[in-house]
Amino acid sequence: MKKAPKGIRYGTMFFILVTAVILTVIATYFYVSSKVDNLGRNQQIYAKLNKVNDLINKNYILPIDPVYGNDLILDGIVEGYIDGLGDEYSYYLDETNYRLSSNVAESSSVGIGIRPAYDKNSGGVLVDFVKQNSPAQTSGIETGDVIVSVNGTDVTELGYRNAVAALSGAEGSEIVLTLTREGEAAPLTLSVTRAVFDPETVQYRLLESGIGYLFINEFDVSTVSEFSAAVETLRSAGARGLILDLRFNAGGDLSSALDVLDKVMPAGIMCSVKELGEENPTAYYSDEAHLSEKIVVLQNFATSDVAEIFTGALKDTQTASVVGDISRGKGVGQRDIPLSDGTAIHISTYEYITPNGAQFNEAGITPDVNVALSEEKISGFLTLTAADDDQLQAALQLLRTQLGTS
Repeated sequence: MKKAPKGIRYGTMFFILVTAVILTVIATYFYVSSKVDNLGRNQQIYAKLNKVNDLINKNYILPIDPVYGNDLILDGIVEGYIDGLGDEYSYYLDETNYRLSSNVAESSSVGIGIRPAYDKNSGGVLVDFVKQNSPAQTSGIETGDVIVSVNGTDVTELGYRNAVAALSGAEGSEIVLTLTREGEAAPLTLSVTRAVFDPETVQYRLLESGIGYLFINEFDVSTVSEFSAAVETLRSAGARGLILDLRFNAGGDLSSALDVLDKVMPAGIMCSVKELGEENPTAYYSDEAHLSEKIVVLQNFATSDVAEIFTGALKDTQTASVVGDISRGKGVGQRDIPLSDGTAIHISTYEYITPNGAQFNEAGITPDVNVALSEEKISGFLTLTAADDDQLQAALQLLRTQLGTS
């Protein structure tokens, strides 16, 4: 009797073909289902808008502006769509607000020294951060203020981008700002003189024998050099442990934050950035060189954005213990996407991920040791003494224990 030739048996081949067909059917089902779901959602949107448009045409008694009416309606539709996403960081910029898209960033060398953001509620310029030693700080502008008028012209009339651009000007020139502030019944009017200034993103001192303290108020291009110089000075003064204070740090430049983080932690992943549709997030790694000192990090409810990447990476890699409140939970980044009619949408397009794979948007970074400050101490934070700072005292006690000096 002849032996069957070597190779794939007919039964095996049939099984493989059937399996391939089943897998193809499953993949096709899920693909078509996703398309149908998107189509169904789109049809709902278009059907409702069409119904509203029909009802307006049949019932609305007041006139619609023949020149600008249609544009205003379209702006309102898009603005409502973005608001409906429920993302506090995403918004719509109409043609007036987007006109100077190339002038988003203020030049600190001839500006007033704030980090501007768009305030969706008023259309004004939100003061997201006030830089240290800046004309804005000297003039009494505070983080959280909203600039509603520049040199007597409303920001809504100027447009957001134009208003941001108007904050910069010739060195020594004066600008008059009207702003609103939480807790103040009436708007405030302040005069600010533009000037060149050193933002000083890192402040430091020796708290006690063997323990240095560094307050990092933002991440900017100068932060890594300031940080390195501060560490060397504290080492020379005998520091064996460091407290890195990132309370009220609203973030800043991602590359700068990673540059400082690379100085602190040993080789490993610092964070990943995930774009929609990407199979693999983009990972950022630190090298072998790192600080040898014991480290404790301070954060609070206002520690945000790339500052949360910083504290989250040190916690995940056990490079440092984290003390304070749960951080803000801004774990997404935004981009402007221009539309063909001169408008744009500013939406969250990528997400930050900590070394352990955690996505912290809306959740924040949970500290290892949870310690809160009273409302009174929060409001007087800039003048708070070390002895009265409960969070700092907790960090000190933890570091003393780690150093064996408690």
